Amino acid sequence: MQKFWDRVRTLLGEPSVVDLSKMLDVKRSTLSSWIHNDRRPPMEVLMTLTSLTGLSLGKLEHGYDWEPPYEEDEAAEHHCPRHKAIMQIVPTLNEEEQELILSILTFIQKSHTTKP
Repeated sequence: MQKFWDRVRTLLGEPSVVDLSKMLDVKRSTLSSWIHNDRRPPMEVLMTLTSLTGLSLGKLEHGYDWEPPYEEDEAAEHHCPRHKAIMQIVPTLNEEEQELILSILTFIQKSHTTKP
């Protein structure tokens, strides 16, 4: 399996360390240290790399054949339009309405966990 920085350089067309440091807006010596020690850069540099390569952090880290674990897929469900809409409405409800919604959700959750 390719190392992180080998994968980055391949994806970006094999730039020199000097060119890559300019692309990432970091000192050449800093980048050289990261490459030599196979260390990951700070998050802002990682985000620049995801933008430059078009890959997610996971694929950048693990390679093309990597698939995120189920938990990440499950977490992505929480960003669906319905979830977002519900979360925008909840703060606008008064305390009594929020209590009613909580009761309904609790009832639904319990009915799903007790079904055979």
